Amino acid sequence: MEKGRSKKRSRQDQSSPGVLNGSQPPPPVGYETQAERIDDLPPDSIQPCPYIPDYQTPTLSTQPIVVRTPEGCFCIDGWPYIERAKADGRSTIRSHIFEIKSHSDIELAIRKAAVRVMPLGGRCLYAEVVRNTIQLYQALQGISDDLVMFTHGGARRGADFTDSKENNIRAVLANRLGKSQTTINKYLQHGDGLTSAAMEELVNNNAPKKFFEAIQAPKQILVVAQKAEQKDTAAIAEVTSKEVMQWFAESLKVESPPTAEQGQAQDPHAEGSGGGRRNLGNGNRRAASTPRSPQNDSGDNQGTPSTDFTPTDGTDLAAELKRIGEALIGIAESQESPVPQKIEGIHALIVDLSTLLQRLAQSHAQNGSETGGAE
Repeated sequence: MEKGRSKKRSRQDQSSPGVLNGSQPPPPVGYETQAERIDDLPPDSIQPCPYIPDYQTPTLSTQPIVVRTPEGCFCIDGWPYIERAKADGRSTIRSHIFEIKSHSDIELAIRKAAVRVMPLGGRCLYAEVVRNTIQLYQALQGISDDLVMFTHGGARRGADFTDSKENNIRAVLANRLGKSQTTINKYLQHGDGLTSAAMEELVNNNAPKKFFEAIQAPKQILVVAQKAEQKDTAAIAEVTSKEVMQWFAESLKVESPPTAEQGQAQDPHAEGSGGGRRNLGNGNRRAASTPRSPQNDSGDNQGTPSTDFTPTDGTDLAAELKRIGEALIGIAESQESPVPQKIEGIHALIVDLSTLLQRLAQSHAQNGSETGGAE
């Protein structure tokens, strides 16, 4: 009898399937980096990486980058350093070493491909890229040092420099951030007119690339209009930042789907009370005061802009856009109109353009939802 109870108790003490206990082995170790350091290695002990050929352009690293596995040391960047050390008869070469506990030729190839693509510290938010570019630009503007000293790249140092300090700053940032000057200009435009506090709020709330792209045109119009009023930079930034943060807050709001009673009582062809605002359905963001309805994601990919100027409510947006453009041209060509009158006219056109962009974005979002497509 005691023997039976002992067996029963033993079975009850066993862990159920899927439950870990101290007697079970730990999960298998993958290919994560276990250690990273700078150390000396014999050049003859370092092997080339399989699958992926060496890069045509020299590495920016001052040492070969090596992965050490249980099967040896493998160079994923900077192989010419190792060849030179062998030719010089050196017994050791200072190397940047990553250690992993398991060996895989595929893992080595992935790391060699990623070393020139993925930053060592990982990727940051798009809003952080904009903020950092703006701050670097401002910092470089405030120094008197020769900007060439901040470039890297050997014989190419200073090749893109001109007599313009602003252009030279852009050249430095393009060189050091690995971007084209066109992309640097885009970052600077996206951060133009924003206070540091507004920029930090956009960073903290992970404002995506699409949001910056969506607001760029009306934001720039707003900045130009204030410059025409001869406002100083700080005042322009305060007004612009307040408007941008309102746009961002509106972009985060979600329209609730109507109840059954509301759906029956509401004319499906009637416009809402918000100046033509439409309910885009659950999960779609509205653009109450934003020029369009940006998606709140952190990816850098952007959807194809809509070119359909015929929304479901029948409004001829193409004609309206043409009217605004012609009005702006008229203001620009007017020689006799006083400046206050021009400013008032531009302000009115800014409102019209924002409304136009809003309705176009809403129409595009609605057409996409009706056809099952995604923006």
